[in-house]
Parts: sequence; structure tokens; C-alpha cells
Amino acid sequence: MRSKVLLLSLLVGGCASFNDSTTIGKLQKDYEPLADIPLPRVMHEDVREEYRDLLKTIEDQKLRELIERRIASVYMLEGDYNQLLGVLPGDSGYFPDAIAAYNDLLKRYPDSKQNAEAMYQLAKAYDLDGRDQEAKTVLEQFIEDHPHSGRLAEVYFRKGDIHFRHEEYEQAEKAYKAVVALGQESTFLNNSYYLLGWAQYKLSDYDNSLMNFSKVLDRLVPEDGKVEKLDNVNRSLVDDTLRIMSVGLAYAGGAAKIDSMFANRPTAAKYTWILYSSLGKHYLEKERYEDSASSFRAFVMQNPDSERAPEMHADMIRAYVDGEFNQQVLPEKENYVRNYGIRSEFWNTKSAETKAKVIPNLRVYIDELARHYHATGQRLKRELADGTVAAGKQAATTAEQRTSFLKASEFYGEYEQTFPNDPRIPEMVYMRAEAAFDGEDFPTAIRHYERSAYEFKHPKYGPDAGYAAIIAYQKEADRLKATVGESSEQLRAWRSKGVDSQLQFVQTYRDDERSGSVLAKTSEELFALGRYEKALEVATSIVSRAGDVDRELNRTAWGVIAHSQYELGRLAEAEEGYRNQLRYIDATDKQYAEVTERMAVTIYKQGEQKKAAGDLAGAVDQFLRIKAVAPNTEVRVIAQFDAATHLLTLENWDPALAEMKELRKLFPTHKLAADLPNKIAWAYEQDEQWLNAAREYEWIYRNDKRPDVRRDALFLSAELYEKSGDDEQALTYFKKWAFDYEEPFDTRMEARYHTAYLYKRLGDLNRHLYWLRRVIDGHNKAPEDWQTGRSAWLAAWANNEYGDYWRTEFDRVRLRHPLQKSIPRKNEKLKNALDRYNKAAEYSVQGQTSRATFNIADLYGQFARELMDAPRPKGLSELEAMQYELILEEQAIPFEDLAIEVHQANIDRSWAGDFNPWIERSFGAMAKLNPARFDKHEAQVAYGDGIR
Repeated sequence: MRSKVLLLSLLVGGCASFNDSTTIGKLQKDYEPLADIPLPRVMHEDVREEYRDLLKTIEDQKLRELIERRIASVYMLEGDYNQLLGVLPGDSGYFPDAIAAYNDLLKRYPDSKQNAEAMYQLAKAYDLDGRDQEAKTVLEQFIEDHPHSGRLAEVYFRKGDIHFRHEEYEQAEKAYKAVVALGQESTFLNNSYYLLGWAQYKLSDYDNSLMNFSKVLDRLVPEDGKVEKLDNVNRSLVDDTLRIMSVGLAYAGGAAKIDSMFANRPTAAKYTWILYSSLGKHYLEKERYEDSASSFRAFVMQNPDSERAPEMHADMIRAYVDGEFNQQVLPEKENYVRNYGIRSEFWNTKSAETKAKVIPNLRVYIDELARHYHATGQRLKRELADGTVAAGKQAATTAEQRTSFLKASEFYGEYEQTFPNDPRIPEMVYMRAEAAFDGEDFPTAIRHYERSAYEFKHPKYGPDAGYAAIIAYQKEADRLKATVGESSEQLRAWRSKGVDSQLQFVQTYRDDERSGSVLAKTSEELFALGRYEKALEVATSIVSRAGDVDRELNRTAWGVIAHSQYELGRLAEAEEGYRNQLRYIDATDKQYAEVTERMAVTIYKQGEQKKAAGDLAGAVDQFLRIKAVAPNTEVRVIAQFDAATHLLTLENWDPALAEMKELRKLFPTHKLAADLPNKIAWAYEQDEQWLNAAREYEWIYRNDKRPDVRRDALFLSAELYEKSGDDEQALTYFKKWAFDYEEPFDTRMEARYHTAYLYKRLGDLNRHLYWLRRVIDGHNKAPEDWQTGRSAWLAAWANNEYGDYWRTEFDRVRLRHPLQKSIPRKNEKLKNALDRYNKAAEYSVQGQTSRATFNIADLYGQFARELMDAPRPKGLSELEAMQYELILEEQAIPFEDLAIEVHQANIDRSWAGDFNPWIERSFGAMAKLNPARFDKHEAQVAYGDGIR
């Protein structure tokens, strides 16, 4: 019996120990796989029988209660055991006996201090058997009955778990809050914060959800923020927390929410970067690339000095790359290099370990940026060269091109500074020189070209680099010349360095095909330094050697000689030097054309010398000589053009025309060809070849692109066709001008005048009258500041012409008997004619006014004569005939008086110094109308003698 009691006590102790170590709130992921746990074989029924037998021998009530609770615990243990082994449960589950036992204990011992444990185990049994609603009821009763129990946190947690499972999130929230409110440090606190955050997330209470999730991070994330140090369980919980926080942040406002919620929380500083990173990666998974990049950017901007900033910045760039936001990728890579590269404050203040982390990205980004800006500069350079850039954008494009090249140069330099031992440094040095050259930073280009050529002696780039350095020296010299002046010591010193570089190139790369041209360039620099005679002396000594001077050196030397003579103003000798140089150049060599061009220039200059001396004929001979010796040069066109111009000055029309027509035929697209039609037309005009001149201006009108030139050419062509006698063509063009153009006003008036005039000459009276009206309206309706003396003369002329038309109509009407029928028609024509003549006189234009005055007076006189000569009625008596005569005389005399009065007014103009054929005709008319005064021949002779 003693041994049985001892066994029983051990079992009871063991059962109690097992139960105490088991909690309802254990998450399933906390368990290890069942297959890995060695499970002992325990005969639970035997234990219970031992307890029951013991009950039969014990009368102590407290001990009996203890044994009964142990029996219930064995039932619980057996259910756990079978469940862990995977034994098939009965119809009522694994724990029906345990449930019954604990319910019985609670009923029989309602006031027992052990009831809290019994209720806890009962709730656990219900829950493990899948009866969670009954478990929840027991847990709620537990809370009510045992508010100070040590298991209260776990009970609230388990209650919340059941509510959460059934999506009763508000009740779950309250339960988890109760766990947190207890303030007890327990294994449930982290999970309570976690699940409280989940419940609030489900309730769309994102702010509180995020705050409670952050409590998990507050508790678990190490002070240094390195979550990789956590054990698997806590790392998993942290990762899950970050994952759901990312989703919540996305709903609550993204990166801005992180800043507003956590910026002023010191405990959050250790993991804030993780929130930004997690949010950015969440957006990236959802392919919300811009939001992802913005999340990473927010951290970088707020924490520029953080060791995590480069990592986040790189994640931002990757987000832009994945989202194909190409316009953002490049600036951010540039910002990365600026913020963390070797020239940054970050680089100078961080540890070697931290800097090591940015090096891989710097290596890639700097290289990419350098090549990108280099390629951009080259593309813009091609576009400018191809002429595809609009005129209004050329300045901006040129500036952008230069900036791109200079940025490329800087990045190449930064790459070398960052990775001095990189095997690609020689290439980077050369590329930097290239970019600096194209960016017009010639000193930098020279420094790195010379490093490539003489320090690295790069087999591929070396010779090109050395030659490029020479060109860069010249470019910088040109720049200095424009800024500090050609005579400055700074420029002379720079050119001296350039000569040294040229000599170094020739010495290092003497077999290079460009050595000869470099030597010539050295001579040119000597010219720039004012040492022309020395350059000539050296070159002459080369070509004078007997037999040992090769073809290429002869070519170069003769070029130096020619250049030197040219610079010294010895143009004939320079021409001879170029001729000798051509002997050593194949006609198919592109340099042959270049030297020929130079020779043509020397001849042209000789022509200019003749011109300056006043010998235009001699200048023409020199200019035209280029046609024979260098016909395919650019200078030939200019020289022939100038020769033609000087021939025009000399009024040698035929030779000038021959040269200009040849130029137009051979070089129709040359820029000077645009001026040839005008010059040819003018030459024809000066030579009075009216028809040819008209045709030239007609060609200009039809082909020139300039509207004002075409307009003027059309009028000139019309005038010259009229001069040539081709009235039909002249009329066509005058009329077209009048219809097509409103301005200039003076030309419009002339066009209408010529059109009216030509229609009269061609006998088209109706159109003549129409254009007379256009002439009159043109002046009368024009603004006052447009009207001129010429337009007034034309208007007066047109009215006089119109008056002449009515004068003709007046002449056609004959006075017939009876006079009362024919006189009104005659009078109507008279009135129309007088109206037009009076309008002509109103303009007060000399010549046209006297013309109108004469015609008015003459009409009056004619009408008076026709009245006097009117037919008499037949059958009149002598007395009647006398009376009829008197009546006609009475009608005619007033008109005759008017004629005298108006002629007298015309004659009076002569006393003011005006005299013209119309006034002279008025004198003649008055000699007939008033012979006593005006038909005195001796007086006329005396008057004439007096004038003399």
C-alpha cells in the first residue's frame, strides 16, 4: 500500500507539473512537429483506477477533492495524449470525460479555491475539442468569478482569439485591450498587441491598428534595428507585423503616415527605416512603383545622414527601374552619387564598413551617368550638325549639349577618384578628355589627353589622344584670343605650351600618319607667335635637301613655305608654294582640294590687292584666272561673282552678263546664286536690252521665295515689257500686280495707271474707263498720309482722260433740226465732260490743271460755234431768218464769253511762271476768240525776245 501511495503521489505531482506548463494561448506555430517529440506510453486508465481506489480509503474532504481534481487532470492528459498521437476521437471528441469531470467538480465544490484552475482547464478542453463557443462562455464566467487570477491575461487572450476566429472583431479588440490593460509582462503580451492591431485593421481603424502593431516592434526590435538577430519565433512575428503594417500604411496614407505617427516617438527610431522599407516593398509587390519610390524617398529625405539612407535610396532607384520611370532613374542615380559618393559629407563621416556598402552601387551608377551624359552630348551634337534642331531652339540645345559633356567629364573623373586601382582607369581618363573637349573645357581635356598619350601610352587611344591634345591647345588659344586678346602674354604662353605638345607628339609617335600635319601645325603656331621668317627658314631648309626628303615631308614643308609667304604678304610666292605642294599630293587625295583652295585664295587676294590699288580691270583678270587654275574651288565662285560685279562697275555689260550666266548655270544652288538674277536683269536693263531684262525679272517673280522681291520683280518686268513694245504682256503683269498687291501705295497707283493707259493704247475703251476709275478711287480713298503729289497727278490725269472720253461723245452728237431735241443730248455730254475736267482741275496739279482748263474753255468755244452753225429751219422768211439768227447768237455768246474767261484764266498762269503746251494752246485759242488782243504777231515776237 505504501508503494502504491508513493506512486500515486509521483503521478499526481507529475500531472500537476505537466498541466502547469501548458497554456491555452500557445500559438500553434510555437509547437515543434509532433513527429519530433518522443511520447511516453502511459496507461491513463490504470492511473485513474489507482486514484479511485485511493478515494475509497480516504475520508478527509480536502484530500478527496484533490484526488478528484487529479482524476480530471488525468482525463485531460489522456485527451492531450490521444490528440498528439493522432488517435481517432470518439463521437464526443477527445475530452468528453475531462469536460464532465471538471463540470462535476465545479458543481460539487462551488466555493473551492481551485475552481479557477478547473474553469481554465474546462475552457481549454472545450476549445481543444472544437467547442469554442462553450469555451468562450466558461472564459467569460472565469473573468467574472476570478478577476484577480494570475491566468486572467491568458483567459482574455483566449477569449479574444475565439472572437477573432469568428470575425467578431469588436469583441476581440476589447479582449486584447484587456490583456494589454492588465500591464502584466507575459508571453501573451506581444501576441495581444499583434492581434489587437489585426482586429483594429479588420475594423478599418488603421491609426490605432498601426499604433498597436508598432508596440510589437517596440518590444521585439533590437536597439540597433538589426532584426536578423532575433530568434525564429520573434523574427517571424516581427516580419508578419511589418507585412500587415505595410498594408495598413498603404490604406492610411503611405509614407506620410509613418512620419506623422512615428517621427516624435523615440522608441520607434530603431525601426522607422524598416517601416519605410517594408512599405516600399509592399507597393513594389503591388506594382505601385511610384508609391514605392516615394516611400523610400521619404526616408532618405528625412534621414539623409542615416546609414540606411544609401540602401533606401538604391531601393528607390530600383522601384523606378522596375516601373520603367526612366526620367526619374537618372536624376536619382545622380543624387545617389552626390549624396554618398567620395565627394560627399556622408563619405567623409561614415565608417569604412558603411562606405563599403555603397561602393557597388557607386561603381555602377557613376559609370552609367558618365556614359549617359556623354551619349546625350553626342546625340545633341549630331542633331545640331544635321540641322534637325529648330532655329529658335539651337541656343538652348547648344547649352544643353555642353552641360552634358561637362557632366560626363566630371563623372569620369569621380570614377577615377573613387576607384583609382580599377583596370578601366586608362579608358576613363581618355573618355574624360573626350567629354571635356566636346564640352569646351579644353584645359581639362588637354591634361587627360596627355595622360592617355604620354603617361598610359594607351595602345588604342594614345596617338589619338596626343593629337587631340594638340587640337585642344588650339581651341583654348582661340578662346583666349577672343577673351584676353591676341597680343596678351597669357595667349603667347599657352601657344608655347601647344608647340611643346606638338613636338612631344612627333617625338613619341613619329610613325603616325599625322606627324607631318602636326609639323605643319607647329609652323602655324610659330606664325601665331610672330616668327614667320623662322618658320619659312626651317621649311625651306627641308625642301632644299638633295635626294633624301620623302614625299610626305615635302608636302608638309611646301605647305609651311606657302603659309609663311602668305602670312608675310608675299602672295605670288605663296601661290608658287602651293603649286609646289600640289606636286606631292595625289589628285584623289582630299588634301589636294584643300591646297588647291588655298592657292585659289592667294590668287583672289592678289585680285583684292589690284582692286585696292584702283585697278579694277587688273582685279577682274586675277579673279577670272582662278577659273582656269582652280575651277572646282569655293573661291572660284566668289571670285567669278566679284569679277562680274566689277565688270558691271566698268559698264562692260556683255562680259559681265557672260560671267553671271555661266555662274548661274554651273552653280545654281550656291548661296551667291540668289543674287544673280537681279544683277543679270539690272545689266540687261542698263544695256537697254528691255526684253531680256523683262524676262529676267519675270523669272525672279516666278522663282524667288521672298514675297517682297517677287512683288517688285513683277512690276519691273511689266515696265520693261512695255518698253520692249510687248504691250499685251506688260498689260497682263500690270493688271496682275494691281489685283494681287495693295502695297506699296505708290506702286499700286502706277500699276493702275499703266493698265488704264495700255487698255487705251490697245483700243479697249470700256476697260480703259474701268481702270481710270480705279486710279481715281485709289487716290481719293487712300488715307491722307498715303496720298502723294504723284498720286494726285495720276488722279487728275485719269479725270482728264475720262473728260476726253465724254468730249468724244460730245463731238458725236450733232445739232439737228429741231434743236430742242438734239441740244439736251449734246448738253448732257457737255456736262459729263465738264464734270470730269473740273474734278481734274480740283487737284491743282500743274500741267493737268491747265489741260483741264483748256479743254473746259475749248468745249465752251466749240459749243458756241456749233450753236452758231446749227441748221436753220426751211421755209423761213427773211425776217424770220434774221430773228432766228439773233436767238442763236444770244444762246452762243454766253458760251463764247465763258470760253474766253476760262482761256484767260489758263493764260494768267503763265504770268506766275507756269507755261506748257495747254497754256500755249489757250493763247492760240484766244488769238481767234480775241484777235485784237492776242493775235498781234509783233507783240509775240517782242515778248519772246524779252524772255531771251
